[in-house]
This record gives sequence, structure tokens and C-alpha cells, in this order.
Amino acid sequence: MATLKRGSRGAEVKELQSLLHRLGYNPGTADGIFGLKTLQAVIQFQNDSGLSLDGVVGPITWQALQSKDQGYQIYTVQSGDTFYKIALKFNLSLSSLIAANPGVNPNQIRIGQQMLIPKTQPKPVLIRSVGGWIPYWLQTQAFRSVQNHPDMFQNLSPFWYEVKASGEIIKYPGAEDNSILSFARTQGIKIIPLITNAFSSEQISAVLNDPIIRQYHVNNIVKLLRQFNYDGIDINYENLFVSDREIFVIFLQELKIALAAIGKQLIVTVHAKPDPFGDWSGSEAHDYLGIGQAGDAVRIMGYDFHWSGSEPGPIAPADWIDRVLAYAVTTIPKSKIVLGVPTYGYDWPLELGQVGRGITYSYALSTARRYNTPIIEDIQQGPHFIYRANEVVHEVWFIDATSFAPLLDLVNKYDIKGIVIWYLGAEDPKIYDVIQTSFR
Repeated sequence: MATLKRGSRGAEVKELQSLLHRLGYNPGTADGIFGLKTLQAVIQFQNDSGLSLDGVVGPITWQALQSKDQGYQIYTVQSGDTFYKIALKFNLSLSSLIAANPGVNPNQIRIGQQMLIPKTQPKPVLIRSVGGWIPYWLQTQAFRSVQNHPDMFQNLSPFWYEVKASGEIIKYPGAEDNSILSFARTQGIKIIPLITNAFSSEQISAVLNDPIIRQYHVNNIVKLLRQFNYDGIDINYENLFVSDREIFVIFLQELKIALAAIGKQLIVTVHAKPDPFGDWSGSEAHDYLGIGQAGDAVRIMGYDFHWSGSEPGPIAPADWIDRVLAYAVTTIPKSKIVLGVPTYGYDWPLELGQVGRGITYSYALSTARRYNTPIIEDIQQGPHFIYRANEVVHEVWFIDATSFAPLLDLVNKYDIKGIVIWYLGAEDPKIYDVIQTSFR
């Protein structure tokens, strides 16, 4: 295309004006005359696209115009529209709609205004299932991760409920958030909320060992799934008494029958272990064989090899995960096994009696920069570093995309169902590139 500027005339100017119109700018009538209105429209487009504001349509501006024209359609704002409603209407993430309209204030759209709607791309075909846990204490940030990568997820499990000793189910703050439910359903993502026992052995034991309370709890789960039309439930009952090993499986069998009757899935989350016993009572109490028979899927928490109360060290070393999966596939069908993969880290103060604090990937990076300390990269164990603050030495271990990748390689090695991310909102953004590379 020829280089055009104010005063230019002809068919190419007319094509430019039509193109600007399609992209939501106003160059005036498409009359083939590069006048003041066309100049103003070109400069506005250059400003929105981060180009030089010279008003000249040369090769770079032509390329930007044609690129946007091929990947977008025009939408005229209607009464009652908001950015969020428009994103839902076109099955888009909110972030992609905002990115496509850099010159539009999301809080000040008006009726009749034209916006660019990115043409949706088909979901990447992944050979593994990808899910994510949404913690209630980081719900807004975690939901943003989903909005930014809706094509990645087949299911989401918001951390919304707790079982009490009475068999009642209580809600955590932010539970049943309609924005999450609406967005997930628009994107075709299954919602399978999580119920926890708050790590209380006594709390869940009271439910499991009383047939009346146990049935009451099953009925409450069924009622909850029907009320919100959830796709299933994630039973995350941790730190069980070893004496409750068998009755827990019986409970799951009873729950499975009740859920199958209404077409809902039973997901069970279990402690990771490389043998039938593991290294503590909670892992021993999870009977992989019985749980694998009862559940539609079994999520193995492949993290906290070192945890807040332990000495510093890797959170999900690849050699440990290898042993965990090697054992799991001997007791649970591969098609049911889902590996819980971590995204977070811990910061341990190296003082007597101090415990580690959970941190996000971004916090780890900012801390290393703040204290000007080098990060030791270790693909198999995870990145880590040491720093000193207020005369206290700290040791930090965390997960980045590089150390995340070997865990996905193990998922492929053992040919299991897929992964579930613990937890969304804490991750290195590059893990989504790793997922696509590993699972496509």
C-alpha cells in the first residue's frame, strides 16, 4: 500500500477510511480524500496502538491497521451494557476485551459507542485435563487468572465450604460468587466446589462414625449441588484418624451413589505418598485403593514436601513426585488420577520457633530484588534464595515456570488424567505457556 498523508486522494485513501470505520474510528465520509477528519482518526489510532503520532499511514501503520481489522469485529454499545456484560456476550475474558480497546475507559462507555471485539479462537486441544483451586482469601486475584486464561481450564474448584461435626455445611467468605459462576458457565468450565474439614481430625470423625449424621451430610451435599447446579463436589477431608480409614471409604461410596443419581461428579483430594503409609498418619488414613474405586477422580496433593512447619526446602521436588505417581498408578486407575501442582512458595525465618509463611511467585521475586540477593535456579527442586532482614536470616523456596515443567513431564510419563493448580492467583504467568507446550 502507498504511504498516505493529509492531502492524499484516491482509492487507497477510500480503503483507509473504510478500514478506520471498521475499527471504530471516525474519518468522516469514505470519499477518498485524506482531510482533517481522516487525519484525526489516524492519529487517534496511532495513539491507541502505541505508534508514532505523525498522522502518516506508512508501512508500520498499515500493518497495524490490517492486523487489527483481521482479528476483530465491531460492536455498538447498547443500553445497559458494561465491559463485563459485553465480555460475557461474546465469550471473552474481560482482560482481552480491555486490551482490544486501549482508548476506551471501561467505566465510561456510552450508548452508540463502537468497540473492537476480538474474534474468539478455538480452545487449545489439550491431551490432559487442567483444573484450578480458587482460595477464598485470594479470590479476586485467582479469578483474574481464570479470566486471563479461560481456554486453559476444564474445571474450577472454589474453596467455599466447610463441614462441621453436625454434618452441616457452612460457607466461607465470598462463597457462591455469581460472577465466577456466570463466567465459568459462559466459558464451558465446570464448577466443582471444595468442602474442607479445616484439617480437623475430630470434626470429620464425628460425621463419619455416626450413620445418621453421615447421611445428613450426604443429603446436604446433594441439596447444595442441586441448588447451584454445580457439576460435582471436591471432598477435601485431610488429617483423618488412621482409625477412620475404612469408614471414610464407606462414606465416599454412599456419597457416590447419591451423586450418581443426580448426574454429579465425586472428586476426592488426598495426601501425597510414595507407598501405602506415607510419612505421617494423615497420608496413611487415605486408602488410595478404596478412594480410587469410589471417586470419579482422585486429586493427589503433590506439594508441601516441605511446609510452613518444617525446615526449609523444596515444595514439590520432581524425584518425590515421581515416586508418588509411581505408587498411585498401582492403586488408582490412571484415567482418574489428577496431580495437584503448586504455584506458591514459603519464606522461612531461620530462628528457633519460627514457622514459614506462604508467599506468591511475585512476592518471591520482589523480595529477592529488594534485598539484592541472587536466586539459585534449580529445575528439579525449585528456585530458592537466602536474605537477611532486621538481623534475621530467611530462606525462601518457591515455584516458577521452569520448575513447574518437570511436574507436567511426570504427568505425561505416567499418562494420568491431568492437573489441578494449587493455587490460582499465586502463579508465575509463564506456567500457562508451559501447560500448552506440555499438553498439546
